[in-house]
Amino acid sequence: MFSSGVLYQHLRKALIPLLILAIGLPLFNHVLSPEKTASAQDGPDRVIWITVDSTDNEWWLAYWADNHIACQFTINHDGPPTPEDVLLVCGNSVYQAWLETPACEAAENGNNTSNCKGLYLQQGVAQETSNEIQVELPAPEVWISIAGNLIDSTKNKWAGEPRIILTGEEKIANESIVRINGVYDGIPFSCEGDICELPLATTGDRGITLTFWGESSYGDSTEEYTALVRVLPWGETAEGSMVPQRIGYYVDIISPQWRGQHNCSCAGIWQSFPPVEGLPEWLDTPDNAAGLSSSLSLHYLAAMLIQNGEVDASDCPGGGLDYPTAANLCGVEKAETALNDWQNQFDEEIMATSGETGIPAQLLKNIFARESQLWPGIYHDIEEAGLGQLTEEGADTTLLWNRDFYAQFCPLVLLDTTCEKGYATLPEDQQAILRGALVKKVNATCADCPMGIDLTQANFSVGIFGETLVGNCAQVDRMMYNLTRQTSGLLTSYTDLWRFTLINYNAGPGCLWTALNRTWKAGDPLDWVHVAANLEPACQGAVDYVKEVSEGDTASIAVFSTMIPSPTPTITLTPRPVRPTSTPRATYTPAATKTITPTGTIRPTNTGTLTITPSPTYTLTPTPTNTPSGGW
Repeated sequence: MFSSGVLYQHLRKALIPLLILAIGLPLFNHVLSPEKTASAQDGPDRVIWITVDSTDNEWWLAYWADNHIACQFTINHDGPPTPEDVLLVCGNSVYQAWLETPACEAAENGNNTSNCKGLYLQQGVAQETSNEIQVELPAPEVWISIAGNLIDSTKNKWAGEPRIILTGEEKIANESIVRINGVYDGIPFSCEGDICELPLATTGDRGITLTFWGESSYGDSTEEYTALVRVLPWGETAEGSMVPQRIGYYVDIISPQWRGQHNCSCAGIWQSFPPVEGLPEWLDTPDNAAGLSSSLSLHYLAAMLIQNGEVDASDCPGGGLDYPTAANLCGVEKAETALNDWQNQFDEEIMATSGETGIPAQLLKNIFARESQLWPGIYHDIEEAGLGQLTEEGADTTLLWNRDFYAQFCPLVLLDTTCEKGYATLPEDQQAILRGALVKKVNATCADCPMGIDLTQANFSVGIFGETLVGNCAQVDRMMYNLTRQTSGLLTSYTDLWRFTLINYNAGPGCLWTALNRTWKAGDPLDWVHVAANLEPACQGAVDYVKEVSEGDTASIAVFSTMIPSPTPTITLTPRPVRPTSTPRATYTPAATKTITPTGTIRPTNTGTLTITPSPTYTLTPTPTNTPSGGW
């Protein structure tokens, strides 16, 4: 036997570029078909077998005492067998015995080895062989985009009559997409060639469904893709005239095949369109990292910079500190330059994470500012770590509900065969190992690093928090569906779904589920005002959390609903421990009393629309003792 996996990976990387050739995409006019076309069908397997010459190296594991062979195997790579080779072929008992074998001094001196314990490796003969390797060929795809005149500084506003363009892509040399089929708002269509152009028509706020797939000259078809398309008209009239001077359409598309402007992954999970007039600033992603720049007066961060010698505040009262974890106003003023440099150093990584995960960049930064004041260490007393203060409960949500991330992360900790079972089916001890490993990954505390922080680890952790928010979006979506059997996007707005996700992230799924359930049973709309009003007392601190992260763009809850006693068991909520009272939190000064439908936003700027209370102020943020599990 031999370890074919290593050879396969190297061959696959080397051979695929030789098998794939980018092909030009000639433009064909689309043809609408009056007949309903067939669905995408299976075709020939996209695999090829190639013969590769290699060398099989024979090895034995034998006992020192009597030279009895415990295991015999071959490997097809140079050098001695790896521990993985031995474990795979010889089994765990022989593998463990080999690992625990002490040095045999008799063998080193050329003496009798019968008194030595354990096993030794011995190389046998090498043989030239030929092996057949299976290489998977890349699948064809069809992409969706918009052609037309996009108005400057907008992301979805088009002048005139834009068109949907479906573009087929075949990655195998000498093969191409020969036809694109689909169904658009119930009407079937078929286009010859690898380009299909579809006209747009007004859809209404909910949008319509577009289904499409491509046929390849290879003999198979692409996957059958879906897109949710919203097309709404707009017009501009001259002053004093009712005749439109310029008309066009707002066009938004939710699809994994979308090649237009930045797409939010959670919009796809929820099947919910953002506001047609544009996103509020706290849910936006700027064009570049400069758009994330902030100058927040963060008292905890200033204290960390002073205590670690980055800022000299020796001429301030108390050396610039009111408490070990809170700078006074003088200390904050002394730390202004260092504060600005520190809080903006993660912006490039936030932008990159936003592009990879679809999480709004401004939202990520606001969460970091609220959770940790952008100091990516760990609070040992309450076991929260990193820029976004991840707990083991939060790690559980990430691993359970972001399955793509779990598939990437789990093999870094556990065996592939273990990970294939899925997080929900793993024994509790293995789940705990994964949760602990994930929390450790976001903890940038480093005793030997400058200022006690590993900045490389801190930047790496930004991506994990992006994936964590994707998991929270998915959990919120499942709650909504389990409660109503309807898609989230049909029940509430895109912005309110983000507010629910922030409750889930901060207070936990038990808090959100109880509030959703009470609201639904009362027959009220599942919007922010009604759901937040139904939060239990231990969970109500999440309202202030959402208001701060949303930069004030969230309605206040003047009166919370009274909990009605019930003979049925209810979830018991244990308040999440708050940080030491010497750690101040950012508090926003409202410009005016918020109404149920806010019309403006508050955004930190260099002139400082944000004020920080120098004395510590805290709001309780609970975590349920029995959070809903994979049954959501």
